[in-house]
Amino acid sequence: MSKLGSNARPAVLRVHSEEKANDFQHLCEEMDWKVIITIDPDNPEDISDYQRLMGKKYKTKI
Repeated sequence: MSKLGSNARPAVLRVHSEEKANDFQHLCEEMDWKVIITIDPDNPEDISDYQRLMGKKYKTKI
């Protein structure tokens, strides 16, 4: 299986705002992680792939 955050298996995030999407995009680019970010204010945010990449199991506050 491909590594999370790679071209073959990009991390997938869902956030509520464009500002958060831009913040996550910037953070992931700094770490050279590939990511797909969806802005969806009507559904719960899901940043679990980002948390896995960071090695954290708690909510990241951005």
